[in-house]
Amino acid sequence: MPRIWFITGCSSGFGRQLAITATENKDIVVATSRDPSKLSDLASIGVIAKKLDVQASDAEVKAVIDDVISTVGPIDILVNNAGYILEGGVEECSHQEIVDQFDVNVFSQLRILRAALPSMRARKSGIVANFGSIGGWNGSPAAGMYCATKAAIAIYTESLRNELAAFDIEVTCVEPGYFRTNFLTGDHKITAKNRIPELDVGTQATRDALAAYSLNQPGDPVKGAQVLFEAFTKTGRCEGRSLPARLALGRDSLAAIGGSIAREQETLDSWQEIIASTDCDDVKA
Repeated sequence: MPRIWFITGCSSGFGRQLAITATENKDIVVATSRDPSKLSDLASIGVIAKKLDVQASDAEVKAVIDDVISTVGPIDILVNNAGYILEGGVEECSHQEIVDQFDVNVFSQLRILRAALPSMRARKSGIVANFGSIGGWNGSPAAGMYCATKAAIAIYTESLRNELAAFDIEVTCVEPGYFRTNFLTGDHKITAKNRIPELDVGTQATRDALAAYSLNQPGDPVKGAQVLFEAFTKTGRCEGRSLPARLALGRDSLAAIGGSIAREQETLDSWQEIIASTDCDDVKA
């Protein structure tokens, strides 16, 4: 029996490729975008294209989800993929630019979850995949707000995972490395309007690296989408596996996340005696 997918941010990148992969595997896919005309090629292969502005109100988002459930069927696999990167030093980013970054990357996921989870809980079934990033493990200069959103996604996803375990709903945060999509081009990468030249000494290297990496990333999105399909459906290489709370994706994610873990462990070890010196006197070690 085909599974029903609901995927946000399908006009490009991982959302688009995952929609293609799931459809090619005979599942039913509802793909969303603010501009559904950008999904016309997906519709031609059988994907159900839906208009959804992830920054819309709770009521508008719920109306889209309810319509899918009533006309297509209950959602089996929910993929919160929509997002973009705000490039700029922390001090350079305006309040509104930061609010917009969190609204698209984090708050939109929560709006969709509030609309979709009641049906999943009632059926005691489902997969929820929230897209984070390797950026959620380390704060990069000139990308601090983006990294902050991805760290937030990872942590709230861990909480949600524990909250929904009793309902047999599996929840994971997907943390891709750099994949060769158009994520670093066009309106997928917004640059803060304010520029403080004195900060270039700390931010320019990251800006240059992102520009050089654009369309030259090491990861193949077709291969990445195939891994995610197998992980979410527990087929192929992932048969018999349970989804982890945080699912890294891409060879570069192994080095990036492993490096962050090693760095933090080294800090804990070197500061251990000082960190542990704060207990009350009546607390036994």
